[in-house]
Amino acid sequence: MTNTDFLGQLDTDRRAEFLALGTPFRLRKGQFVFRIGDAGDAVFALLSGRIKTCKISPGGREVILWFGFPGEVFGMVDTPHHKGRMVHIQTCEQAELVKIEGAHFRRFLALHADVAQTCIRVMASRLGMLANRLVYLMADDAEARIAKLLVDLANRYHDPKDGVEHPIGLTHQEIADITGVQRQTATRILGKFTQRGALVMHYRKILIKDRELLTRYAARPV
Repeated sequence: MTNTDFLGQLDTDRRAEFLALGTPFRLRKGQFVFRIGDAGDAVFALLSGRIKTCKISPGGREVILWFGFPGEVFGMVDTPHHKGRMVHIQTCEQAELVKIEGAHFRRFLALHADVAQTCIRVMASRLGMLANRLVYLMADDAEARIAKLLVDLANRYHDPKDGVEHPIGLTHQEIADITGVQRQTATRILGKFTQRGALVMHYRKILIKDRELLTRYAARPV
């Protein structure tokens, strides 16, 4: 369980009560949960699949801000000043979600102070991740950026209960868009990491084989 896994931090009864507030639905790969400018203040819980939060740069390039995994809740702070959603949320694969209207979500937090505190911790963790990403985008070279991303995602995919590394579902383009490099650069670096034995790639899946080696690449000074 990661710090951003909101549902995983709730006990069984509280989680069931929370999810009962909303309406479950499914989306295919590539569909949008919402787009920039969309109205509404609903909150969404991701039950399965993976989503990405992104914006479009002035030059038309997609910039991925973060990936969302099962257990995460999003849409909580996307509508400042009633200007509509500030980011795109799009599925990276088939996903199951629950939509909870903003009024129900706020009432639930008001009734359950422990859940409100969990929500604050999740938001603080997410902001910390974004801050760290901004720092390495400015300070690290391309290899270190990609290595740090893979180590971070490996930690989020890893299940400490079974002690097994699980494949990371990520395309070369997604890696490029979240690390600020060209797709060709991402492909070259992933190829290098594969040749060195740090990872194995197979049909849009990345399996970490040597986390220690990747960590050394991530910590390498520019």
